[in-house]
Amino acid sequence: MSDLSQFFSQFRKLVPLTNQVTYLNSSFAPPCNTLIRNAIDQFLKEATESPTPKSKWQERTEQVRGLVARYIKTAPENIAFTRDTTEGLNYFIKSMDFCPGDNVVILETEHPNHAYGWLSMREAGLEVRQVKDECFADAATFAPYVDDRTRAIGISSIMFHSGQRNDIPGICAAFRPRGIHVLVDMTQQVGFAAVDVQGVSAASFSLHKGLNCPIGFACLYVEPSTLQSLRPPPIVGYGAVSNVRGDLMAPSDRIIYHSTARRYEHLNLSFIAASAAHASLTFLLDVGPEKVENYLYLLGDRLREKCDGLGIGIVGPSLRNKHSPHLYVLDLEAHWKEHLQEHGIFVQHYRLGIRVSFSFYNNLEDVDRLVEVLQKKSEAD
Repeated sequence: MSDLSQFFSQFRKLVPLTNQVTYLNSSFAPPCNTLIRNAIDQFLKEATESPTPKSKWQERTEQVRGLVARYIKTAPENIAFTRDTTEGLNYFIKSMDFCPGDNVVILETEHPNHAYGWLSMREAGLEVRQVKDECFADAATFAPYVDDRTRAIGISSIMFHSGQRNDIPGICAAFRPRGIHVLVDMTQQVGFAAVDVQGVSAASFSLHKGLNCPIGFACLYVEPSTLQSLRPPPIVGYGAVSNVRGDLMAPSDRIIYHSTARRYEHLNLSFIAASAAHASLTFLLDVGPEKVENYLYLLGDRLREKCDGLGIGIVGPSLRNKHSPHLYVLDLEAHWKEHLQEHGIFVQHYRLGIRVSFSFYNNLEDVDRLVEVLQKKSEAD
């Protein structure tokens, strides 16, 4: 056993479900771990025993903002809490200034929650150009489709259906200097890998996958100079406005929005999810996002080696800088999902094949168990 495997073996006990099944579906949603369970139990204890726990929850939520900022390498004021990735993406899309005839460029395979946000703007005169990609996208992928009317590129850092890891830094370096925004969906990266948002215009990501938080809590990062170029937020309440009154009256004065990303926040957030996020982010930052990423690549390397021996292909490039650390799509048909589940192995199926996705609680034995079942069925067929 490698030193990295030995190190992560201590965390397997945090996920009780691993004693019952081989769970390889973290990209969909990981099973609850005891860190999250304990944080939620503590929240419920506070809700049960304290007459006014809200101020404590608000303070903890601000701590979460700081933890997220530390993780993605930015300042806390550049982060807004949203309900989910879709809401964050659409806040940016609906706030972007454009003229009829301008265009944006996205991949044909972009996640529908991202793609539909842009496509919905066609009625306002925005052209949406959809680019075919071949399991990896960089600046050269978009270059033929970008012109002087291009306002933005929308892209996922890691694609949910293939595991490809797109060259976000290269795309930003090529197009941001030309005044073209880059909006990134980072949901399949957060919690599974290191993150650095420097260079992107904005990024949205949920915390319910890699960070295992309850659904209903996500983040929107907006780069400060980009924020100043955007129109007022499309949804406005008390949380978006800086010149509010303490008596909760809303006079007819001119609205002054927060000068930071907080202009996209609602007053009331999912404090129970924020409590879970505090526990999860503390754990991730203590372990080290880079260490988590390297460990997941180690599991992926084992999967590639074993599948190669069986003649089972893995979709997309094999180079680490072009592929997700945790998400691997096996070139197998849909019926394999049911077969694996009959043997206590939980995976997902998408159009390209069987998606296997790891998290910190998985180990090399999980990979070997998967391959053993694949091999037996292959031999039987």
